[in-house]
Amino acid sequence: MMRRTFLRGLAAALVGLAVPALAQGQPFPERPIRLIIPYAPGGGTDATMRVLTGPMGEILGQPFVIENRTGGAGTIGAAIVAQARPDGYTLLADPSAHALNHMLVRNLPFYYERDFAPIARMSIMPLVMIVPANESAPDLATYIAQSRAQSGRISWASAGIGTASHLSGFLFVQQARIESTHVPYRGGSQGAQAVLAGDTHFNFATAPSAVGLVQGRQLRALAVSSATRMSVLPDVPTVAEAALPGFELVEWIGLWAPAGTPPAILDRIQDAAARTVVMPEVRARLAVLGMEAAFLPRPEFARFVTDQRALLTRIANDAGLRPE
Repeated sequence: MMRRTFLRGLAAALVGLAVPALAQGQPFPERPIRLIIPYAPGGGTDATMRVLTGPMGEILGQPFVIENRTGGAGTIGAAIVAQARPDGYTLLADPSAHALNHMLVRNLPFYYERDFAPIARMSIMPLVMIVPANESAPDLATYIAQSRAQSGRISWASAGIGTASHLSGFLFVQQARIESTHVPYRGGSQGAQAVLAGDTHFNFATAPSAVGLVQGRQLRALAVSSATRMSVLPDVPTVAEAALPGFELVEWIGLWAPAGTPPAILDRIQDAAARTVVMPEVRARLAVLGMEAAFLPRPEFARFVTDQRALLTRIANDAGLRPE
């Protein structure tokens, strides 16, 4: 009996030694990487990741295979990755909804904080505060003062409840102390068109919805929601520098793996991302989409997501958002 016990212990020890040795002998990646995008083709997350994954695949020596799995405000695709093997071959590209969906969607089959390993933040997309082209206020500070004086007669559009457009607009009127009415639309272009038609007074619009109209002088841009100015609208100040110090709220896109993925694999993917976002041709293609390359490595990205979750949860609570 003692001999059998010894042999079983020896066998277990050898298995334990064999697993790391096997892992070390298999370089990553050896096959294509499946990238789940939980939104429709052609959207901001999809378009951005198609720009980035080509060069990343070349660096890694294996292509990315993009799979759009839509529905549930992005949670159906996220669930696929949360339940995937933690081997680096199934990844998730997700925007800032990743830090808010716990507030908006009931009965999630996973936990965002527990079931994903952050790899890197890839990009940000500032929102553009647009007003009619004939708006009389010469700058944002004057606009705020005039809007306060109109006490409740100001209305503002958004791309829909819970979107970055909605949360940015709500944060703006809250910090600017403007009595106003929120009018949600079904998408960014509809929100921008509402301002163009004179149906609402302003909108924090995504860059693809706003930049062309601003450059064509059909609308005016009073400010952008990021901490720094946009490369495609260099003359437009940030909200923070124009009137409300500290204001910042942007869309962003990050890359995740299932929790439990080995750190060496996460580092390999992170390094490919870091090398990709500094390529001039990549940055130029992102700018056309209204995106700004804004890489954060794993530790900084994890802290960023934690901070974003706290910020977006507070704004959502203040705005009275409830799960559907």
